[in-house]
Amino acid sequence: MIEFFINKIPLTVDGKGIVYMRKIFLVVLFSIILLTVACDRTKKKELGSNELVRINDTSITIDEFHQILEAQPLEGKIRLLNEKGMRDFLENYIITREVLYQEAKRKGLDKKKEILAKVEDFKRAMLIDALLEEELKGKTEVTEDEIRKYYDENKKEFIEPLEVKIRQIIVDSELVLREVLTRLAQGESFEKIASIYNIGRFKEDGGNLGYIRRGQLARSFSQFEEAAFSLRNKGDVSDVIRTPYGYHIIKLEDVRGSNLRPLDQVRDKIRGIIEPRKKQEVYLRYLKELKSKANIMINEKLWEEEEKRGVKSKGENK
Repeated sequence: MIEFFINKIPLTVDGKGIVYMRKIFLVVLFSIILLTVACDRTKKKELGSNELVRINDTSITIDEFHQILEAQPLEGKIRLLNEKGMRDFLENYIITREVLYQEAKRKGLDKKKEILAKVEDFKRAMLIDALLEEELKGKTEVTEDEIRKYYDENKKEFIEPLEVKIRQIIVDSELVLREVLTRLAQGESFEKIASIYNIGRFKEDGGNLGYIRRGQLARSFSQFEEAAFSLRNKGDVSDVIRTPYGYHIIKLEDVRGSNLRPLDQVRDKIRGIIEPRKKQEVYLRYLKELKSKANIMINEKLWEEEEKRGVKSKGENK
């Protein structure tokens, strides 16, 4: 190409002059090419004032970066609170994702039928979710009257189970048990004796077991549980109960439950019960309305053949 332009220089001087002029033109043309390439390279290196990163020909602005950040789940946002986390997110998520995406497109994966089918399925799901969110908006809120009605009709659900707070002395020999009973008879503190004689970790906190409810303990502790719930008054002490783990003596510390919880304490729980039901009801009504307006035709003959194939296939698998 360069030779073509050189040959077009008019031959108005002698042979040496012609060679000289061609050399000058060549130098000038080469200089222009170098300057153009240098300008292009400089242009490619420069980033716009709002351009955070450029991967090949794709730019990501600082605003787009913030949008991606905002879309992260709470756990992800917490990890991005410091500069190192932000930089790792930029390099190891945003840039990495874009590089892989571009390579996938370069290989033509975005044209594959199975990929396009998955994209279409995802698109359908997103649109359906958006439609239902818009349609159900404001129609599934639970009113105070609905909450109160549910509470009045289902009070059994809100009766607290009977619970007893107990403390125990547990020993693993009859000899130690006799010492314990003697000291209890002498009026020594139940808690102090438990701290001294209890086996294993039950010495901690003077044998305090906290609150228990019926059915909470294993079957091997059925006698223990029965003894605990047979105590009536705070401070009552049981007879000796034997289990596979040793000899137990129980003291009743407190009793609670068997009371109807007030509405204020269960309002959120009731709302959590009613709201999903309302959503389902609104959804089914809306779906029924859409189907009634749509022109839906089923090829029953073809479907019958499909059903037969399904039945045959199941029989062969057996």
